[in-house]
Order: sequence, then structure tokens, then C-alpha cells
Amino acid sequence: MGALLLAEVRRIYRSPRFLIFTVGFPVVYFVVFTGIFATGPDAAAATVVLMVNMAAFGAISASLSTGGRVAVERSIGWNRQLRLTPLPGWGYVATKAAVSMLVALPALVLVFAVAGVLKGVDLDAVTWARVFLAAWLGVLPFAAIGLLLGLVASPDSAQGMSMVTMLVFSLLGGVLIPAQVLPSAMVSVAHLLPSYWLATIARGQASGDGVPIEGVAVLLAWLLVVGAGVAVLYRRDALRV
Repeated sequence: MGALLLAEVRRIYRSPRFLIFTVGFPVVYFVVFTGIFATGPDAAAATVVLMVNMAAFGAISASLSTGGRVAVERSIGWNRQLRLTPLPGWGYVATKAAVSMLVALPALVLVFAVAGVLKGVDLDAVTWARVFLAAWLGVLPFAAIGLLLGLVASPDSAQGMSMVTMLVFSLLGGVLIPAQVLPSAMVSVAHLLPSYWLATIARGQASGDGVPIEGVAVLLAWLLVVGAGVAVLYRRDALRV
């Protein structure tokens, strides 16, 4: 598992596409949006909100991108080769989930670094740690969703499915636009999405709020349900082999 994890992470971090689209874009969006919206007496608070939202957007995008690689690996027979090794099925799934969490780190770290160095976000060390952990751990359901997409999609459709999924979660979950501007029915839908609670909980840590039980329950429900789906699909693939 360790060798596979290291090889996966090295391969992804060496990809220019990964660095540009999943790490660079959230930083660019953050800088542009703060220049437009973070003005006036509420500039500091708006900057923190945009920081968390753009970091969440980058982390979600990076973790979902795992699906495309899984679909390609299935098509070229890499999964069949791995089944000939001592690597257990749960080890493969756990490794892919860990990869999704690790590839989400650069987007989080870089957006937070730009916010602190260039935009003057001033939080104490404990608050920075709480915001970071809330945002990073909130990516777990998206790691499972990325794996699920990779197990149901073809190599040709995986990238499109990942992009549509990312946009749906980001738009309806209040990451790219405030959930409050959505119609009331859509706001109710937003409260059922992991993206909404990822951003909400992380923003709450910046202002010293507690962790809402409802949000944790939604995140755990998505993780468990989608994770169960991943396990079923992976076993089905193994039986086909």
C-alpha cells in the first residue's frame, strides 16, 4: 500500500495539468474575487469567506479528479494487474482515498498561504489549524465520490462526469455562489450536500463557532453511503475479472 500510494502521489504531482487546473485556478479565483467583493468595512470578513470557499473549491476539484485516473486504469488493465499482487481490495480503495486527500492539500495550502501573505488574513495558529482541518477532513466524502465515478465511468466520460459533479456540488452547495441567493427549495437541497457543510464548518472555525451536528451527520452519511457503493462496485469488477 505504501509503495502504491507513493507512486500515485508522485505521478499526480508531476502533472502540469494538475498543478494548473486544480491548484492554480482556485488561487486565481481567490485573488480576483477578493479584488471585486472584499472591499469596504467588511473587507476582512469577506476575504476569510472567499479564502475558505476557494480552498474548498480547489480541494473538491482535486479529490474528484481521482475518478478519471481510476477509469483509465480500469480500461488499460492496471486494476487486474494489482489483483495479482498481495494488495487486498480494501487496500486499493484505502490507497485511492488517501491519494484523493493528499492531492487536495496543495489547493488548501496555497490558497491559505496567499490569503495570509498577500491578503492580510490574520488568524492565530489554533484557528488556522481548525480551519485547515475542517476543510481537509470535509473532503473525505468527495474522495469516495471520485472513486465511485471512476468505477462507473468510461475513460471518455470520466472527466466530463467529474467536472459536472464538481460544478453541481460547488454551485448548489454555496461554494462558488452564496447559498442564500438560491431559491428556497434549492437552499433546502444545499443543506443535504457535503459541499455546503464543508464550507460552512470551515468558515465557522474561522469565526470561533462550534461544529454543527447536522453538518457532521450529512458528511458522514455521504461518506458511508458512497463508500458502500464503492465497495460493491469494486467487488463486482473483481468478479468480472
